[in-house]
Amino acid sequence: MQMPSVWIVDDDEDDQLIICSAFQEESPPIKVLSLKDGEELLSRLAECGELPLLILLDINMPRKDGFEALRDLRSVAAYAELPVVMLTTSSEANDIQRCTSLGANYFLTKPLTYERLREMVQALRENWELI
Repeated sequence: MQMPSVWIVDDDEDDQLIICSAFQEESPPIKVLSLKDGEELLSRLAECGELPLLILLDINMPRKDGFEALRDLRSVAAYAELPVVMLTTSSEANDIQRCTSLGANYFLTKPLTYERLREMVQALRENWELI
């Protein structure tokens, strides 16, 4: 059996590294793939052999932002049920509503401390059965 995978789609490399390390500190390990924007996400999905168990998608990115990526993702039947959690700095009600209407499974605001991030990662692992 292949190791479960989570894909992080975020143009901020520091955020990618911190989130990735939080996932890898927990046991059992989870494979994490970091992508820089929605275009890269959609092209990698089209060529991957096994879909990720969860996608963490930022809103504000160049080329194709999280809203556009989520809309495009949900328009492909093979990806319609793929769990997508929006993980962004925004906590604006209109962003949350827009993500929900586009088909996001959940919306989280990026935590400000590493300890809070680890707690969020543990909750994600449990809620999405990544353990």
